[in-house]
Amino acid sequence: MAKEWTDGFYLSKPWRKTRDAYYKLQRGRCERCMAEYMAGARNMEDINPGIIVHHKIELTPDNINDPHIALSFDNLELLCEDHHNKQHKAKPKRYSFDAAGNIIENKNYK
Repeated sequence: MAKEWTDGFYLSKPWRKTRDAYYKLQRGRCERCMAEYMAGARNMEDINPGIIVHHKIELTPDNINDPHIALSFDNLELLCEDHHNKQHKAKPKRYSFDAAGNIIENKNYK
């Protein structure tokens, strides 16, 4: 979840342009799903769409204005909801949606 002090940044034109360009570069696919596919641990049809452009080095009030942290492709990663939740140790959701908008039940939901 975004913090109050990030609101202006995530609504800014530089971030939106960077985010959109990075998404296109990754062809809309989750980078961690792709890495699992390349390692033979996932099938191509199981690669999730990336929905979150994630900062590898977390933004803070001290570095949010540093373009080398906030806007650099080197610090970004396109993640699906599952991988982003794992990164932030979020509670998994019972349902999600595929690229066509169909409901998918999470078999690992507890």
